[in-house]
Amino acid sequence: MSYKELRQQIEELRARLTPAFVEEAVGALLRQGEDVGGGVNAFRLVKHLLGNSQLRDAEVTWAYDRLKPALRSAFEQIPLLYFFEGD
Repeated sequence: MSYKELRQQIEELRARLTPAFVEEAVGALLRQGEDVGGGVNAFRLVKHLLGNSQLRDAEVTWAYDRLKPALRSAFEQIPLLYFFEGD
């Protein structure tokens, strides 16, 4: 996937990143199982939200950097979930 295509997908996704949408996505991933350490890993969430499990790590990182503010905002409005940022 080109970064131009990825940027377009990110822009379309960002418009849909409501708290309800994020909560449903996290719930779907949790039903599949938690990641090591518990919860849902950001890479897994981004791949799920973009609908592309084949994205390379560099592409996921690039996408996450652009989605992070919207994701953080959505998580702040979901009492049962929290945004944890590690080292």
